[in-house]
Amino acid sequence: MNLFKNTTVTASNVMGTTKRFLLQAAVALLAIAVVAPSADAALVVSNVVEDPGTIQSVRALHPDMNGNLMHGAKVTVVGTAGFAETVIWQGLGGVSGEANGPVLGWRLSLNGDSGGNPLVLEGLGTNGIQEFTIDLMPDHQIAVFDDLEPNPGTPGSVGGTDPWSGLIAAGSQSIHGWDIEVAYRDAVTMGGNPPAGDTYRNLHIKFTDPFISNDRLEYIADSDWVAVPEPASLALLSLGVLMLTCRARRR
Repeated sequence: MNLFKNTTVTASNVMGTTKRFLLQAAVALLAIAVVAPSADAALVVSNVVEDPGTIQSVRALHPDMNGNLMHGAKVTVVGTAGFAETVIWQGLGGVSGEANGPVLGWRLSLNGDSGGNPLVLEGLGTNGIQEFTIDLMPDHQIAVFDDLEPNPGTPGSVGGTDPWSGLIAAGSQSIHGWDIEVAYRDAVTMGGNPPAGDTYRNLHIKFTDPFISNDRLEYIADSDWVAVPEPASLALLSLGVLMLTCRARRR
């Protein structure tokens, strides 16, 4: 019996098996690298829709808007399973505000002026978010979202942001590599005039793949708050109406 020959054959077999295993592992890793989306891939806005929908009318607009002034806005988040969670935005004082969804596990916040600071959506244990909507006029007129075009647009809507470039990819993070689709809905006009096409009541963002836990979206959406007449102005207006009524009765 030739023990040296058998040992040589056994070692050769082991080396051959090891090479095949390493080759198969390399092919598998290459396939994963090609197929799996990268969290570092550039995130983009893949589609923008501007839908006039139901037209709203306001008296006046003021260009300064921040997270605290969004108090009372309605945020609706829809999970991948179809469940919708609606939360009212809370002002935190100063220039900050946020909405928290304890059921689906998310937080949406704005710290600072809306024209230069992003809305930030964070996944806090969520199993998957498909889309969300911010309504700035749920039961009273709070503000309007301000698109960049046309220019000049609605009086009082200074500035505005381009919805195509609102996504801050450097500050966002996606495990699945989602992109977003943006929609402005329900145009807002001034004093009953035809809408200029730059101010809207609702902002809707949809993810092309699920937004999950530890994901982060940063998106700048400029907005303008709806200016409400001061009490003194309302008093003068009421007095004027009363005087006109009295004169009409005397006649």
